[in-house]
Amino acid sequence: MDRRRGFTLIEILVVISIIALLLAILLPALSRVRKQAKRVVCTSQLRQQTLALTYYSENYEGKIMGVGGPGNPYWFHLIAPFLGDKQYEKDPQAAFEGVMQVIICPSVTERADGQSLQRGTAIRSWAFWWGNVGESYAEGSYTINSWLQPTGYYQVETSSASYHNYYQRLSDARPDVPIFGDGMWVDAWPRSTDPPPTNSFDGDNGSVASMHRFCIARHGRAINLSFVDTHVAVVDLEDLWAQYWHRGYEARFDVEVPD
Repeated sequence: MDRRRGFTLIEILVVISIIALLLAILLPALSRVRKQAKRVVCTSQLRQQTLALTYYSENYEGKIMGVGGPGNPYWFHLIAPFLGDKQYEKDPQAAFEGVMQVIICPSVTERADGQSLQRGTAIRSWAFWWGNVGESYAEGSYTINSWLQPTGYYQVETSSASYHNYYQRLSDARPDVPIFGDGMWVDAWPRSTDPPPTNSFDGDNGSVASMHRFCIARHGRAINLSFVDTHVAVVDLEDLWAQYWHRGYEARFDVEVPD
């Protein structure tokens, strides 16, 4: 008589154990692959922004856009046409799903809630609507090195003690000067004297130390930075103090950033 043999309980449990073991081995690897893929996309986006800023400067006597102050457009408004979106400055939220998604790192999984001035974190975008430029607020996750802005913009006064630190034209800057990077606010003036933040997740949200705006644990303990020569590099948080941010910058190699 033909008798069909089924699986025993022990055999089923063995199969389940093997599947569970394989998942335990594969899931961390898949997670690392996803994080690496997001970092690669972030690198590509930063390079696009940097090229757009370069094209902008070529149209404005070699100068980049400065921090305009309340009621004036900012860098993300002004490079939008060079990225292919001429409507962004008028209404950033209406254009949110368009090409200007490029200013939000894919590792950022939470959106700002629309406050006019809201700092971001390692995983949340910032929101900006200072002086109500346009019909809605902008949001993003990258920060510009404002030491690159020329005279005539917000905080670039000839009477300032740090006036000599600014560049007047993009071509005046060394190739290794950072332009854009992962960050928690729209702009920053990093100084070698800035202490490390006590919390590298949000960069000490609200701190006056500008280096904190870049010092966020978005890609592990590192961020992506783009440079004047248009290359993009992964930079460990401690190594932010070793970059050449402005004229006369004195690099530091003794900084330790807490988790």
